[in-house]
Amino acid sequence: MVDHTCVVGAGLSGIAVAAALRARGLPVTVLDRGDAVGGLWHQPDDDRPGPGYRSLHLNTARGLTGYPDYPMPSSLPRFPRHDQVAAYLRSYAEIKGVTEVTELGVEVQSAARDEDGTWLVTSVDRSGARRRRRFGHLVVAAGHHWSPKVPALPGDETFPGRKSHSFDYSTPVAHAGKRVVVVGFGNSAADIAVDLSRIAARTVVVQRRGVHVLPKTLLGIPLDEIAGMRWWTRLAFPEQRRLVEVMLRVIRGPLRDYGLAEPDHPLFGGAITVSDELLSRIAHGDIVVKPAVDHVDQSAIHFADGSVEVADELLYCTGYHIEFPFLPFEWVFEPGGRVALYQRVVSLTQPDLYFAGLIRPFGAITHLVAAQAEWIADLVEGIAEPPSPQAMRKEVAAHLKMAAARYGTSAADSIQVDYAPYLAALRAQRRSKVLTTRRG
Repeated sequence: MVDHTCVVGAGLSGIAVAAALRARGLPVTVLDRGDAVGGLWHQPDDDRPGPGYRSLHLNTARGLTGYPDYPMPSSLPRFPRHDQVAAYLRSYAEIKGVTEVTELGVEVQSAARDEDGTWLVTSVDRSGARRRRRFGHLVVAAGHHWSPKVPALPGDETFPGRKSHSFDYSTPVAHAGKRVVVVGFGNSAADIAVDLSRIAARTVVVQRRGVHVLPKTLLGIPLDEIAGMRWWTRLAFPEQRRLVEVMLRVIRGPLRDYGLAEPDHPLFGGAITVSDELLSRIAHGDIVVKPAVDHVDQSAIHFADGSVEVADELLYCTGYHIEFPFLPFEWVFEPGGRVALYQRVVSLTQPDLYFAGLIRPFGAITHLVAAQAEWIADLVEGIAEPPSPQAMRKEVAAHLKMAAARYGTSAADSIQVDYAPYLAALRAQRRSKVLTTRRG
C-alpha cells in the first residue's frame, strides 16, 4: 500500500484530487462520512444537519465554478442552485471513476505514522465497525464547514426560545410566524435572513462590525469572472480595490444609506458578504439591522445601541472552527492557531500529508483546487517534491505575515488567498519542480 493514497472527504476538493490520481493510474481510496459525494452541496433527504440549506445557490458563476476539464452545462443558470451543483459534482465523480473508489458513511477517527513511515488510518462506519488500513499518502479534503462556532452572548443561558446554528438550518418553514434574531453578517447570514424575511414575523440581523456587501455581478459581469480577466490581473492591487469601490458607489451607494455600519477595513481587507437581495430586503423594511448584542435577558435581546428586541429564536450564523480532530494540531497549525501549510497544501512536519481546498479566495475555488490536485498528484507520483524545510517555512512565514497585515490573525484569515496570484504560484510550483525532476 506504499503507493496507495487515502483522500479524506468526497466534496468538490476530494473529488478533484481523486480524479487527478485516477487519471494517472495511481491507486486511491476516498473516505467520506456523508451518504453521497458532493460535500456541503449535497443536501440529505432526511434534513440531517449540514452547512447546506435549501435556498443555497452559488455566489460564483457557473463558468468558473466547474472543473477545468468538465465545464458546468450551459443549460444551468448563471448561479446554480445547491442540488444542481450536487448533481454536477456527482456526474463528474462518476465520469472520472471516483465513485468506484469512494466509501460513504465512513468517518476517519485517526491517522498515525507507523514506524516505516506509512499512514495507519483508523475509520468507523455507521454500523460501528472499525477498520484500520495502511496508506502511503494522505490527503485531507474534509473542508472546514462542519464544526459550528457559537459565541457565548452574555446572558444567553436565560433565553427560553430556540437557539440554533446555520449548520442546523434547512428551510424557513419551521420559523414561520416567529421573531428571529440572526447573529452574524456573512454570506450564510445574508442568505438565511433573506429566506426568513419572507415567512417570519420579524427578522433581525446582527451586524457586529461593518462588512463590505457586494452584489454577485458588477456591470452585469460575475465578480469571479472579473477576477480572472487578464486586464484585471494586470492591475496592481490598490487599483483593483479602487475600481471596485468606484463601481459600488455608483451602483449601490454608501452602506450607511441602508442603516448599516460602514466597514472598518478596506475592501478586500477581510471577508466580504455577497448578496443580491440583502440590501433590497433591508431597504424595504423586511429585515431589521441591529449592532452587536450587549446582553440577553430572557426573551429580550439588548443591543449595543440601547435598543431591545423580543425574540422567539436566536439563529447563529457565526462560522465554523477549522479543525481536524483525527490529526495532531501541530501537523497543521502554528501555536497561535493559524493554518501553517506550504502553499496552503503541504504539511511542514509530515511528509506525504497534503491538504486540498483549505483556502478562501475572492472568487470561485474550483480552478484553484484543480491546480492543487494536479500538484498533489505530481508529489504522489514522485515527479515532483516540495522544497527544503527551510524554504517551506520561509514561504509560510511570508504568507502569514501578509495575511495578518491585510486580513487579521484568525485561522480563517490565514487561509485567505488572492485568486490569480495563488493560481500562478501553484502553476509555477508545478512547472519548476516537474521540469527539474525530469531533467535530473
